[in-house]
Amino acid sequence: MIATHTQLLAIDAGNSRLKWGLFNVTGEIVASGACVNSELSNLQLPHATRVIISNVAGTKISTQLKILLANRRNTHWVNAETSACGVINQYKVPSSLGTDRWAALIASWQLKKSACVVVNAGTAVTIDALSCDMVSNEGVFLGGLILPGLDLMISSLDKATAQLPRLKQDTSSLKPIDIFAKNTKDAMQAGALNAVLGAIERMKISLEVACQQIPLIIISGGNGPTIARHLKHHSTLSVSTIENLVLQGLYQLDMFRQSELE
Repeated sequence: MIATHTQLLAIDAGNSRLKWGLFNVTGEIVASGACVNSELSNLQLPHATRVIISNVAGTKISTQLKILLANRRNTHWVNAETSACGVINQYKVPSSLGTDRWAALIASWQLKKSACVVVNAGTAVTIDALSCDMVSNEGVFLGGLILPGLDLMISSLDKATAQLPRLKQDTSSLKPIDIFAKNTKDAMQAGALNAVLGAIERMKISLEVACQQIPLIIISGGNGPTIARHLKHHSTLSVSTIENLVLQGLYQLDMFRQSELE
């Protein structure tokens, strides 16, 4: 049974799935769940004092969420800002940054207070550079990359090529594959995986040059454990896998917002 002192329901509506977490007053997730977006109308969300939402799935999902949350009075839809929670957003148009990326950057800074490459590996893979301003002791989001996710890369080859095989394997279970792949199936999987690994490693090198610090690698998302495992297998990078990174960032943004309202 969920304790009555839980105060915040955080919702991360992504391109393919929605995840939610119920936080108590000490910032612990006491209940959580997920569903694919096509089943959103059947979702039962728990009650909480406040609701905070990151939605990058478009207007259809936001409309469905508004219906589900019609009786919730204290609901806040996140937009990326110029700064929040000790992080400065250097996007040319700060509000155009995806709210899931913004929340992940906030969580990474609050957890590590260090330069980080922040990776969120879902339908798409985002790879963002978070620098550390040693004078102001703030995190600075320098910018980042967006790639197709592992499944999306492989499925695009399925759809756009005539002679490549149709792969059904779940990419979350990929084993280490020799980059000198010797069959077409392995070549497709190794291509997708190494595209992501190479982008992460290149971002790490570029961020290290930009901030004169060795950055940490923070990875979250459905394919996060797979990517982290392969990074550790092939390199000596400092890699941390953090579950529910976006939800953790939403909690931090809610605390920041509450402090501003006081």
